[in-house]
Amino acid sequence: MDKKKLKIYTGSSVGIDYFFFLTKTIKYAGFDVEPIFLINEVEYRKLAKSSGLKKIWLRIKMYIFYPIFLIYKGLRASKNSVFVISSNTFFAPILLRFILGFKSIKVVHMLYDLFPDALEIAGAIKSNSKVSKFIGSITYANLKKCEATVFLGKFLREHAEQRWGNSKKSSVIDISTDLSLYDNQRTSLIQSEKVIIHYGGQLGHLHDAKSIIECVKYVLKSDIQNDVEFNFYVSGAQASFLEESLKNYSVKIISAIPSSQWREDVKNFHIGLVSLSPGGASVCLPSKTYGMMAGGMSIFAICPIWSDLSRLVIDLDAGWVINNSVYDNHIELKDTNYIDRIKKERDKLEIANEFYLHLKEIINERELLEMKRLNAFNGVRVKHNIEILSEKWSEILNNV
Repeated sequence: MDKKKLKIYTGSSVGIDYFFFLTKTIKYAGFDVEPIFLINEVEYRKLAKSSGLKKIWLRIKMYIFYPIFLIYKGLRASKNSVFVISSNTFFAPILLRFILGFKSIKVVHMLYDLFPDALEIAGAIKSNSKVSKFIGSITYANLKKCEATVFLGKFLREHAEQRWGNSKKSSVIDISTDLSLYDNQRTSLIQSEKVIIHYGGQLGHLHDAKSIIECVKYVLKSDIQNDVEFNFYVSGAQASFLEESLKNYSVKIISAIPSSQWREDVKNFHIGLVSLSPGGASVCLPSKTYGMMAGGMSIFAICPIWSDLSRLVIDLDAGWVINNSVYDNHIELKDTNYIDRIKKERDKLEIANEFYLHLKEIINERELLEMKRLNAFNGVRVKHNIEILSEKWSEILNNV
């Protein structure tokens, strides 16, 4: 089909950087693209940090008004249009597919976060409860009925399909980041400088906040405390927990800032700290990792060694991975009690000690840090650029 005649709509309840980059990537592939969203980034961050009626208002907009708006846009769309719909309103893909089936509208499910797994890891619902099974039936329908599902990583696809059923058609495409928004020059680390470790973005229930806290405490009580600096630009469900836990330590903690300002600030940082709990690694992949690398930071990833996040860091030789799972590969997870095994966590003190040893090596060998930073900076540009991503999107969209 002629790309110019094939109309693509991208849909997300929140208009945020990675959503606009997705739209830009598909447009780069030669398609006519129109983004659909209801909430901008500034409004989302403001409402997400609030409570009471404002928080309820955010949920209403995401889970009621946005789907209605999406259906309205679908009704106005021409037949055979393709809608690439993200999972940040998890039932939106199948809802659109079901209601607009009479128009031969095609839906590609862009799976950013997996439900009900995300709610189970957060402790909001129990595994295999009636609520979990109900939400799981929606995920099953998303996978089976949508023309295709796009995953952020190979393990995320394997887990989702193992638990909820195979996709009608699937592809793995990195979320990456819009490299045109970053400088193509990076600053080198001055030998006498402190090594600055930065955490940016969400710290929710899918992230390993407890391990991060133990690592920071361990280092700031050690012989290298004067050689490092920690700063956090953080929001999300565990942000207050982090701040309270580290209130007696010399750590900079502020709320997450707009993406444009963050991209300016990252020029001053050396190591990006990212994390996923073992359970969280079956649900998502932190998009900020790509932004940190694009800004010239190497990566410290506290996550399962079998996760897609780990594979990303290792494949680019862009930093260090500290395994927080008790298992060393995904084959060991496959057992009758798979869901329980995937959540099992390694001892926090062991993680903190390993973090300290890596950091001490970095302080003594600044050249190693500079090499990892350069690998990250170049690797994301060579292997995860818009040209490569657009080819993958072109293949999936031309074959739905």
